[in-house]
Amino acid sequence: MKIPAAFVGSKPANCYNRAMNFSPLTLYVLAAIFQTAGSSGAAMLAPFFMKDHGYSVAVAGVPLVANGVGRVCSDVMSGIMATYFSAGSILFAAMIIGIVTSIVGYAFMDTMPVFVAAWIIFGLTEAMFALSLRKIGFDQSPPDRQGRVQGQMASALGIGFTFGPLLGGFVGKWLGPNGLFFLYAAPQFIGLIVVFVAGAHRYRRKDHNTTPNLWREGRQLLAKIPFLASCLAICQSFLFLVGVTRVAFPFFAVNLRGISLETVGVIVSISRLSDTFGRYVGGRLCDRIKPASVILLGVIVGVPMFLLQVYGSGFVTLLVPLAIMTMGFGFTNVGATTFALQSADRGAKELSLGISRASTSVGQAIGPLVCGALIEQMGYEGGFQAMALISAVVLIVTWIGLKQRNPEPLNLEH
Repeated sequence: MKIPAAFVGSKPANCYNRAMNFSPLTLYVLAAIFQTAGSSGAAMLAPFFMKDHGYSVAVAGVPLVANGVGRVCSDVMSGIMATYFSAGSILFAAMIIGIVTSIVGYAFMDTMPVFVAAWIIFGLTEAMFALSLRKIGFDQSPPDRQGRVQGQMASALGIGFTFGPLLGGFVGKWLGPNGLFFLYAAPQFIGLIVVFVAGAHRYRRKDHNTTPNLWREGRQLLAKIPFLASCLAICQSFLFLVGVTRVAFPFFAVNLRGISLETVGVIVSISRLSDTFGRYVGGRLCDRIKPASVILLGVIVGVPMFLLQVYGSGFVTLLVPLAIMTMGFGFTNVGATTFALQSADRGAKELSLGISRASTSVGQAIGPLVCGALIEQMGYEGGFQAMALISAVVLIVTWIGLKQRNPEPLNLEH
């Protein structure tokens, strides 16, 4: 059987899987929705699992921190791996490891060290999945559509994050927080089947003959102030995206406003849909205006929403600030990702993407603890005000950093 061109990276945009009449890219997008729906739904239940086991609000985010630690360790490693191995194979392996880990985690659910270790491994596999998906999308997009395709990739993940909290709310109601491992594994298994049909095991690297000097490329990337500024911005967006939607807002809505867990799941799901909308629109904006402008726009949108969030008392007034806030996070996400891919030489884009994604993982790792500590020490109103102040500082620093353009072009010459 002749392998479609999409699998070798030559002209993949319009190729179709004959058996299913879907393009491989469409199938990868579908798998991303299943994978992120399961992982984000389980992550929503994790703080409540900790609370049921007698832990305080300040440490309820420990599993999410462990997840973030796994992501930090995995992002750069995955970027290096994708430089030498097929992104499709990494994608396939990540989902298999995630399923096996969820089974082991369920078997040792009451053993806290094993429970935390499972979330570290989840972070490793989720980072491998997200980076591989974005690299496949970049390989399959022409230069004038890179922002749009990255927006589509990010939107696929965002759709999964939208359904995940909704699933988490319902599973939490029916099975309690202990159902989180089932919620993680079931959608992941469906996604694995879709990835297999898409032919992830047959995907081949584009420019596989290129062998970059990763140490040199890494030093050159880290010496670029605009690149570092984009990493700071995307770190801030994920810090509060995870910290607010998984810790600060759920506890605020449940404990202070008396909203049910099921309703909180619906609100968070809608807010993640807004994040998805921000990723999709942000990708299109990146092709029309500079990705740097999209990054700044995302940070600007979020600052006033932190201040307004604490004044919400009902469904609508709680939802609107959160939804606008997460839309801004979506802008920053896709803007910084596109900026990172365009900031590296041809043979080191995987490394650039890995460093950028590591910044998101740092934010995800510390976000639950930062937001939990802020509301624990300063109360809900003071905590959200502190989040607004932190975002304003990041906005100023990022704006200054993105202005520091180097005179030489972004594509480095060997």
